Parts: sequence; structure tokens; C-alpha cells
Amino acid sequence: MIYIIGSGIAGLSAAISLKMSNYPVTVITKRIHGGSSYESRGGIAAATAPDDSPELHARDTIAVGDGLCDVKSVDYFTREAPGVIETLEKWGFEFDEDLRLEAGHSRRRVHHRTDSTGMFLANFLLELATKLGINIVEDRVVALKVRDNAVKGFVTAGGVSVEDVDSVILATGGYAYLWSYTSNPRDNTGDSIALAFRAGAVVGDLEFVQFHPTVTIVGGESFLLTETLRGEGAVLINDRGERFAFKYHEKGELAPRDVLSRAIYNEYRLGRRVYMDLKPIDDFEVKFPLVNEFLRRHGLTKNDLIPVVPGAHYSIGGVRVNIKGESTIRGLYVIGEAADTGLHGANRLASNSLLEALVMGINMPFYIGEGWEGPDLSDGEVLGIKLPGNGREVSLEEIRKFNWDYLGIVRDGDGLSRLVSIYEGAYLMGFDEWSNAALVSYLTAKAALMREESRGSHYRVDYPEKDDARFRRRIYLRVVGHD
Repeated sequence: MIYIIGSGIAGLSAAISLKMSNYPVTVITKRIHGGSSYESRGGIAAATAPDDSPELHARDTIAVGDGLCDVKSVDYFTREAPGVIETLEKWGFEFDEDLRLEAGHSRRRVHHRTDSTGMFLANFLLELATKLGINIVEDRVVALKVRDNAVKGFVTAGGVSVEDVDSVILATGGYAYLWSYTSNPRDNTGDSIALAFRAGAVVGDLEFVQFHPTVTIVGGESFLLTETLRGEGAVLINDRGERFAFKYHEKGELAPRDVLSRAIYNEYRLGRRVYMDLKPIDDFEVKFPLVNEFLRRHGLTKNDLIPVVPGAHYSIGGVRVNIKGESTIRGLYVIGEAADTGLHGANRLASNSLLEALVMGINMPFYIGEGWEGPDLSDGEVLGIKLPGNGREVSLEEIRKFNWDYLGIVRDGDGLSRLVSIYEGAYLMGFDEWSNAALVSYLTAKAALMREESRGSHYRVDYPEKDDARFRRRIYLRVVGHD
């Protein structure tokens, strides 16, 4: 039996593809309708237009990745992208006819369904999985059983102990909920990364957390204002009426996300407020029904200025895997946002996230159970981490505040050192969500402290320049005691 942990777009696409290839599959998930897949607004990047190509898609991905993309990974995912669109359409999913433009892309290549691609696709995959008779169980995996560096089973919070598994596929998403301001739902606390790390898997690139420039909070409700709004003409202004983005980057509102997030953050540091102006968008209500519904819910229209702040959006790092999803533990696959394939480098190109999840999920039957290779770790160094055996409980709200204060859009060595000390005093070996959250936050802070440069989504005010000589490499972490 193959067990898939997580029921987002990565997990469900893998389950469906494996089931269609006659593999026995069971899905275990904390919440069937949970996770960030439902919150994904943009779409799937794939070069299918006559004026586009996988080579151009790869070039854009590498440019945004700021020197840390795994070129082989980039080539693989961008080549496979058109096939993903074809497969989804063959399964019965319908995209809108037009392609959209997002920041960092040189062509319109974002395949979408209005402004709610993730929600439509997640619901579609769940319905298809149900029709195929795939067993989906609501429970939470709290520990993996590993012997001789091979996964043998797992334990759930519901008291189920599973032995002699063929393979385990972790697909529980990332950890971007762990900041006070975020576009992510409550589910994204880094469970897969914590589980795999405690079991001995290598993790990498955790310091690279992408902040989305335009999250709005109205009436206590947090809502992501999709990047395609800016691609369709929306602009950013401050409370002086200045369209300020071009002061920070030649592409203005379509600058890479890390640049624009820091630009907005800096405007707030200067005592200004920042708003999105939607008035330049033609046919707004038709193109963006979900955003329009949100505005109407709060008594607003496209003619109002919408306040925006940056928020933690996507965790680039995760369990280090190859393009097949193979981790450093035999039989343990990791796919989607929980995985670190090297595709995104130091900064993710917009709409490459659903692409990565779907390529890994849909292609899983080609790789499952084949000769095991595992990821190549030669592009970085592996640091052993010894976890404390005891410590105090740190609440999830404390973790989120600590991370926003010390591990946010702008970082420095003093704050990171303070944060590492806080987490070293926490209990990191527990089975609770807060323990997973504290462990992933600790590893992220540790990696951020080690990376004494600014690159992509990682910005250090005490090391504001990129340092290729020392840091054009990955930082890998593994728990001490595992070979």
C-alpha cells in the first residue's frame, strides 16, 4: 500500500495518477478541505502559447531564483509543464481561455480559472478521487517509523500504527502560516518537514520564505490580492498618492515579489500606508469574481483604495528531494510545497508552485518503487543539528510573533541569534502541531543566521549584498545521529 499524507493539489494529483496506474493508495489528511491549495489565486505556469517555449519559461525561473536554482530541476519542470495542462484537461478540468501575466514572466503563460484556480482545481481533484474510490481518512500523522534509513511505517494522532508500508508520500504543504501576517490557512505549520527531519531526512533552503506583497486585512479578514491583479493593470500608491514602486525597481508593480515586498515594507517604515488601486482594470468583476465578492462583503468596490501589507506566502525550502520526489530516506517521497527540489532557487517565480506540485503528483507512477537514487547534496554542505531533549512549550501565537519580529521580510544577525536561542529553549521533539512549528521555525532561523548575505527572498540588513563566493550554495540540515 502507498500512503499519501495530505489532500491538497500535490497529494490528490499523486493519488489519482497512482490509482489510474493500478497502485493501491490511501490518503491521510488533517482536514479534507484544508490547506493552502484552496487559497491559491493565480494559476499554473506553462509555456503553451505560440510565442512562448519551455526554454523561455526556464530562463524566467532562473532569473527570479537569484543564482540558486537547480538548473536540471528547472529544465525538467518547465519541459513537463505543457503536459500537466494537457493531463488536467484530459481528466476533465476546464481552464479559462486567456493566459495571464504575472511578475517575473516575460510571456503570458499562467493558465487559470477566474481568480480562484486553486479552489476550483482542489475541488475537482477531490471529486475525481472520490469517483475513483480512493480511500481518504481524516487523521494526523505524528511520527514516521524508519529503520536502516528506510521508511517502514508511521503513527497517527488517532492511535493508528501502520507497519510494512511500500512507500510514504508526504504532501502536507509548507510553513508560511508561522508568521503573524500571512496569506496561509491555519493548516500550514510545516508538519511534513518536521516529521521527515526528526526521522533523519535532510532539509534545505528553509531560510527562503517568500512574502507576498499584497495581502489585505479588512474587517479582521485576511485576504490575498492575487498578483494577476497587477498583471491586469492594478497599481500601488501610498497615502501621499505616489505610485512609488518604480523607485525600487524598473518593473514597478511587476517587480519580483521579494523586491516589491521590501518596497512596501519600507514605505511603512517611512510612516506611510500603502494601497492597491483597482480602477485601471477592465472588466474587473468578470476577471476577478472572488476579489469582487470579498470587496462587496466589506462594503467596498473597485473604486475604493484597498490597504495592503506584505505577508508570508510560500515556503521555498523543505525536505530535500530530487525531481522524482525521493528524499534521503529510502521509500519516503515528498512533493509539493513541503519539498525542496531546487526549482525555485532563492525566490519563486509566480505560479510555479502549483506547477511543481502537479508535475510531481501526476508523474509519480513513473518513479514509485523504481531504483532509488535520492537527492544530490553536492551543491551544499550538510550541517548536523542536535535537538534538545526537553524545554518549554511555545504557543503557536508566540511562534508567529517571534518569526514576524526576527525572521521576517528584513532580518539581522542580532535578531536571528535571539530567535535561535528562544527555540533552543523549546521542546522540539513532541507530537503536537506547536512542536512541529517550533522545530521548523528553529531550523529556518538557524539557516537564516548562517546565510550571511542577501539573496532572493532572504534579506539581511547587516549583509545587504549577495556573496556568490561564500553562499552560492545550499544550506542543508540533518538531525544528529542519522548517517
